[in-house]
Amino acid sequence: MREFCAASGISLAPHVKTTMSPEIIARQFEYGAWAATVANCTQAAAVRGMGVGRVLIANEVVDPDGIAWLGTKLDRDERFTALCYVDSSAAVVALESVLSARDQRRHLPVLLEYGVTGGRTGVRTADEALNVAALVANSPHLRLAGVAGFEGILGADGDIDEVTDYLRDLRAVADQVYQRWAADGVEFIVTAGGSSFVELVRDEFDAVWRAGRPIRVVVRSGCYATHDSGAYADIRRAMAGRTAPLLLEPALELWARVLSRPEPDLAIADFGKRDAGTDAGLPIPHSVLRRGATQVEPAPPCTVTRLNDQHAYLGLAAPAGNGDPHRVVEVGDLIGFGISHPCTTLDKWRLIPIVDDDRTLVDIARTWF
Repeated sequence: MREFCAASGISLAPHVKTTMSPEIIARQFEYGAWAATVANCTQAAAVRGMGVGRVLIANEVVDPDGIAWLGTKLDRDERFTALCYVDSSAAVVALESVLSARDQRRHLPVLLEYGVTGGRTGVRTADEALNVAALVANSPHLRLAGVAGFEGILGADGDIDEVTDYLRDLRAVADQVYQRWAADGVEFIVTAGGSSFVELVRDEFDAVWRAGRPIRVVVRSGCYATHDSGAYADIRRAMAGRTAPLLLEPALELWARVLSRPEPDLAIADFGKRDAGTDAGLPIPHSVLRRGATQVEPAPPCTVTRLNDQHAYLGLAAPAGNGDPHRVVEVGDLIGFGISHPCTTLDKWRLIPIVDDDRTLVDIARTWF
């Protein structure tokens, strides 16, 4: 990711809600991260506690206590910078009312969020964007720092063209906001880019588009740090051949032991919903370490069919020829699984073992969820 960003002339603010790990976040900054992206003020406070100096809250902040915390931190801690989103006059009023009441000294930089119909937050039209931008530009306690968007909720059905169309609309809004309100020589931020379509962000917001303007393009990929074997892997395969790809490999494995072989085509393993996220697909068996063995092998044909809280049901394919179906996997075997969507798996673990290519333990990552 560091090489990708350097070659593209863009900055990385990884969405650290993926891991919320001081050790992994520190490594991301060692590799050149510009800021840490979070989803709310609670996460912002946590990463500030990890020593992070610049935080991008990729969300609207309308909670009075959260706004007050932001204002207090900005005024009391000169080494701390935080940005957040706005997408309505109501959001501007919510920020301004709290900051005004506490006589805020430092301006809070905000990013105008441009959304998509049927999506999450963000203004829906260019006219709305310009109206909200004008309110921010005239606010005594806010500073219009740029524009933001998120293309990751699009393209789930393989329609990558709709992702490109949205990014071009975001680019047009950024041009209009920059032209009307960007201060001479002051950095203007344009941010988008999850882990799914980061190459499209690179292509649409390239050096030709920036044309020497002081625009910082920031991508907010979070899941790149571990990648996965499911939903994100499927999207990465769809991107192959579309543009010069960022090559990612899954780095998160869940290992579980076979507890029971109660039926010829069924095995029960000792993990469940408490151990792995299932919102984007069930874990995928990829490796096996046979009981008493020392070499990891490819997993035999099997599929996770469902999960209970602490049990996984593995449907087993019939072995070739007249092989013993109980040899597919046996009680005591360890099976390695790839996961889908790391964001909803890592939050289930307080400690994450970090291993090398031989799966030798080399470090531990804590999580602060």
